[in-house]
Amino acid sequence: MFFIVPDVLLTCLALKSLKAALVAALFAALGAMAGGTLVWHLAYAEPEATMHLLLVVPGISEATFEKVRRLLSEGIYIGMLQGAFTGVPYKIFAAEAGNTGINPFLFASLTPLVRLPRFVALSLVAWAASRCIGERLSGRQKLFTSLSLWLSFYVIYFRYVGW
Repeated sequence: MFFIVPDVLLTCLALKSLKAALVAALFAALGAMAGGTLVWHLAYAEPEATMHLLLVVPGISEATFEKVRRLLSEGIYIGMLQGAFTGVPYKIFAAEAGNTGINPFLFASLTPLVRLPRFVALSLVAWAASRCIGERLSGRQKLFTSLSLWLSFYVIYFRYVGW
């Protein structure tokens, strides 16, 4: 039911330590695999109930499910990877994979491969930005800036996709 992406925490961690952010990114990808597998099983067993539950999550609509169906029709790996970089909630991929009977082991094994690239990329961007800014801003000011950017992102995102 989370609708705030792990990238928020990862980028905040990266402001101080790239290593900590990358370790956390790995755990976030593994956590996504566990959570995605759970959603896969729920959708496989109860597709209607799972869809109704997910439609309560902010930013998810019938259109989100339709987009995921289109992306998955291009191939599970490519579709999930495109979704990871275009603002499509991963949980919808898990629900559609379960609903359509995509092999759960395939889905689970692909999850870290499609989640980790974005987690690592954003962590690297935050770390590099922090290094470029250097000592001109304190750690607290960098954190405030990062969180302000995320807040702006979410305002725009929810305005675009709907609450």
